[in-house]
Amino acid sequence: MPATVDLTEMLRADDIHFGFRAASTIEAIPLLLQPALARRIGDRAVIDSVIAAAIRREEDTSTRCGPLALPHARTAAVPEFILALGVNPAGVIAGQAEPRLMFAFVSPEQRREEHLRLLASLARLSQNAWIVEKICSASNAGEVLEILRGAGV
Repeated sequence: MPATVDLTEMLRADDIHFGFRAASTIEAIPLLLQPALARRIGDRAVIDSVIAAAIRREEDTSTRCGPLALPHARTAAVPEFILALGVNPAGVIAGQAEPRLMFAFVSPEQRREEHLRLLASLARLSQNAWIVEKICSASNAGEVLEILRGAGV
């Protein structure tokens, strides 16, 4: 298995949200994941349980990683990785410093190693201020995907 994961294979253009605002990471989770899950999973009860799992995970331990937040969960309820991105170029909401990029995702329970590689890739991305700035300055989803491809994540 490769040491890294390709975010651009997991992240769909319609799951990239520009000018994203939420009062907290907890509030952001359903705003980001619900549309992504609804496009892939038709069962509302499953969608709600996946979102609840991500919220529980975030309540347990914050996923803030520098300019990024990485709310996530592993569950047997999804057959594939589902990833959404909220882009908040200003990094400020209601006068408070907030993540500039929020990658919310769920991964299949049985793909633990890939899940850990995704977290590691995103943590590395959080340390690259130039890439974070480029993503925040992007004007469309295609540009974000090209930036991520060019960054090798």
